[in-house]
Parts: sequence; C-alpha cells; structure tokens
Amino acid sequence: MRVSGSVVVIAVLDGGSGAELARRFTAAGAAGVLIADQRAGVAEDLATELDRPGCPVVGVGGDIRRPSDVAALVDTAEKHLGPIDLFCVAGPDGERIVSLAELPARLDLERLAELLALVGEAIGEVVPRQRRPIENTATAA
Repeated sequence: MRVSGSVVVIAVLDGGSGAELARRFTAAGAAGVLIADQRAGVAEDLATELDRPGCPVVGVGGDIRRPSDVAALVDTAEKHLGPIDLFCVAGPDGERIVSLAELPARLDLERLAELLALVGEAIGEVVPRQRRPIENTATAA
C-alpha cells in the first residue's frame, strides 16, 4: 500500500481512535488526511495538531454508519484534498484500510454504492459482533 502522496480518509467509530493512524499517515508523507469522528471536536482538535504544509489535515464530525455522512465525507475530502486513495475505519477492535484505486475517479451513485459496501465490510471487521437474540423455537400447541 502506497501512502506517500495519497489522500486518506480516517473514519472513527465509537470506541475507536484515529489519532495513531493519522500520525502514521502524516509521517509517511500523505498528501492530505481527513479525520471524521462521531465525538464533537475530537477530529477538529487532532487536525489542528497535525496540519502542516504539504499535508493538510481536515477534521469533521460524522458517522460512517449513515450513507449521507459517507457521501459528505467523500465530498469534503475531494473538495479540500483531492480524490481519495485510502479510506480507513478505526473501531474498538482495530482498524481496516481500504484502497479506493479500483473505484472510478468521480463521485457518482455507483461509486458511492461501491464505497458504502467496502465501508460496511470494514465496519464489520473492526466492531465486535453483537449477540443475536435467541429465537424461541417452541411452538404453541
């Protein structure tokens, strides 16, 4: 995975942290980083800390479990940083990095649907599985 010169989006879920990821990407020469966190002010504060010439860092609030928030993150990243190369999800059980090199360069409905599918898979890998309710198999006589 090539980080140098890449535009990276880091989406943080409840219980996750994007701080170490953001530090690694900026140190590795990313062209720009957008950090999205559900907790108010967290991404913005981290962006202020890490922003530097040659690697702008943008912090926003957002919940990637909502398709509208994913679309807004993509739009914001592309407007301020350029086309996204890597989309990262940081959750309580770790992180997942998805390369978007195979997706078309423009944000359209098809690309958004593909991105949502990739993000959904990534969320499933970094969030603990919830216990499923036990189904009542007894039948009334």
